[in-house]
Amino acid sequence: MNIQLACKEWASVCAALASGRQSLLLRKGGIAEPTGDFQVQSNWFWLYPTYVHQQQNQLRETAWLEKGEMFKASAKKILFFHLAEVVETFHLINLEILEKLEPFHVLSKECIRSRFAYRTPGLTVLLVKIHKVLASIEIEETPFYLGCKSWVNLANPLVASATSPVLSTKDFSAKVDEIKTLIKG
Repeated sequence: MNIQLACKEWASVCAALASGRQSLLLRKGGIAEPTGDFQVQSNWFWLYPTYVHQQQNQLRETAWLEKGEMFKASAKKILFFHLAEVVETFHLINLEILEKLEPFHVLSKECIRSRFAYRTPGLTVLLVKIHKVLASIEIEETPFYLGCKSWVNLANPLVASATSPVLSTKDFSAKVDEIKTLIKG
């Protein structure tokens, strides 16, 4: 599978996704987003671990900061370990529903509330199935990749020749069903 698109996400959240602890992304959109809002650009993308803006008080389980360090590459490099497959997307404008999703992610209440209230109320929730690549891929980090943007079109597609899902189909489906029940009421 050749994939050129990457989504920048805190390394701590990437660690939670990689472990199966989390199967959703809660996104608002980066400062550099063309429309100011998060838009899903593809159903498949690389997880691009970042450390910018990541802070201990933004996480309910602060141990994820340390766990995210496993994705650190050498200077001016990026390591890719995981692909995300979007199975469903919701735009939520009800903070109470978002707060019910707390058991399914590692972000603090304060972080969720802050993201929700930024610009206009609402957050995009992506239910994602995470696939581990059997051999990590390292590339050069270019100035084009930097900045507060969610999506990065990599200079070249990266080949994921062999992957395995982080969660079994049964476990992932059960988690997705629980999340969708909370969202849909």
